[in-house]
Amino acid sequence: MGLPYELEVHQDYLHIKHPPGMVIEPDSTHEMWAQIGRLCAEHGCSRVLIEAEGPKRKLDTMEAFDSGRLLAENTSGLSIAICFTDYEFDDLTTFFKTVAQNRGVRVDFFSSVEDACSWLGVKAGELVAESR
Repeated sequence: MGLPYELEVHQDYLHIKHPPGMVIEPDSTHEMWAQIGRLCAEHGCSRVLIEAEGPKRKLDTMEAFDSGRLLAENTSGLSIAICFTDYEFDDLTTFFKTVAQNRGVRVDFFSSVEDACSWLGVKAGELVAESR
């Protein structure tokens, strides 16, 4: 499967690394949430670390709501740590998180991988598989 990000499958979690220049917009996030749901089912994982450096967001309030709703529809019951460096967390970030959490996804935002892994309850582990 041609993924627009690097996927590392660890013993306890999936680690998704986006390339520089990631843009958070409705079409790309909807597809990403669907892919993450499929990958978690395929690999039997319930925890996900999503990492990106300096992502740019192009979502309004309604699109953030839809993104949070679609995250929950595709990944209900999972724990998802989103680690964005060089990113300004704001009210829209909190709104997205609340929408997803109210629908059964444990999700939070972090600016360091260490904090994200700690919240997920995972440590850097042996790689099971890797794809790009």
